[in-house]
Amino acid sequence: MQCAKWYLPMLGVVILGIPAWCNAFDIHLTQEQLKEANEYGAQYKGKEIFESAIGKSARFGEYPGGDGGLIMSKYMRVAVSSAMRALKNEALTPQDLKELDASTTFNVIVSIPEENIQNPEDVQILLIQGTNNILPQKTEFGMKYKDKRQGIIGIFSYEKINPKASTTILIKTRNDERKFTIDFSDVK
Repeated sequence: MQCAKWYLPMLGVVILGIPAWCNAFDIHLTQEQLKEANEYGAQYKGKEIFESAIGKSARFGEYPGGDGGLIMSKYMRVAVSSAMRALKNEALTPQDLKELDASTTFNVIVSIPEENIQNPEDVQILLIQGTNNILPQKTEFGMKYKDKRQGIIGIFSYEKINPKASTTILIKTRNDERKFTIDFSDVK
């Protein structure tokens, strides 16, 4: 019984601490995680980052070559920013890292055919977790692709999602509706 008094709290810390340690969506990255993401991105110049192990884990559907998208967590945002700078033989500055770390949002970037898309609001990106339907705070245009596809960015608050819940991403346009199931715990 005496053993249980100190053992149970320790067991609780271990059990509750493991999901936090494995959590894909850390709102606050440690300095080590920022450095790791920055160095990881620098290894993959430009769009090569999306073919890396971490880049592939953040993708869903046929992204970047077709329907689907990318979960741009804080870690991914640092890695992608670093990769894009590495393409120009530049590096992220400490100020850049500080600004990226200050964000309280993550992006869901989708790639869709550009026909009938005049405004970002012509595309609805919705995260569905059980009975919870989560709308983005803002939707904006992303990059245009050579194959007549348009990137749309949905900006979501970390506070609104449960990173452990099964999640469906619903993408609606006037002509189409697509669903993708994702697991946030797979995303770094």
